Amino acid sequence: MHAILALDDRSRADLVLLLDRAAVFGDGSVRLVADGEVALLTTPMAAASGLLDTGPTVLVARASRMRAAARFDGVVPLAALRDALREGADVEVPDAIGRPAWAAVSPPQRGWAHGGDVTADAVRAFATQAAADVEAALPRSPGEAVRRRAERAVWARAVDPSGLTAGQAAALVAMRFLGDAPVRVTTAGGWTRASGRAGEVLAR
Repeated sequence: MHAILALDDRSRADLVLLLDRAAVFGDGSVRLVADGEVALLTTPMAAASGLLDTGPTVLVARASRMRAAARFDGVVPLAALRDALREGADVEVPDAIGRPAWAAVSPPQRGWAHGGDVTADAVRAFATQAAADVEAALPRSPGEAVRRRAERAVWARAVDPSGLTAGQAAALVAMRFLGDAPVRVTTAGGWTRASGRAGEVLAR
């Protein structure tokens, strides 16, 4: 199989919108993984910078069906991927020689246990409270690095018995992953997965 991300027009348009929103956060990189007809796109909203970084990793993920089966696992620049998709091009995914720390560890593929369901309204309330807590923790005229530290400190907190974290609630709202149905929360191996209508948010 080829290492080509080949999407139909609708899937490309959906991913361009997702990448537009994700560009506000993270480190500007995207991991693309496929082994068959479905590609999984993952990009960080917050990410540990190395093994000694104890802050949370919060990843947004979206699966898209491709026009043709492919096999790849690579990390590409977000801006370049977004531009290629916007132009209607297929994307060649290079082998990952070096990858950021967040992309070096994959969530488990199986063994996920249901932690609970959280209503969309509750998720929105958790996200609003998280934003307020971040603002309350900031000094006047904070720099970007100070704001990121405050966000990560707040986003690490569990906000629901299901295991949902404040960072996941913030990401579900910011990425517009919510619908009317409750968010399903599952856990495995130190990871928590929050599944919304239009995508998932993983945290550890």
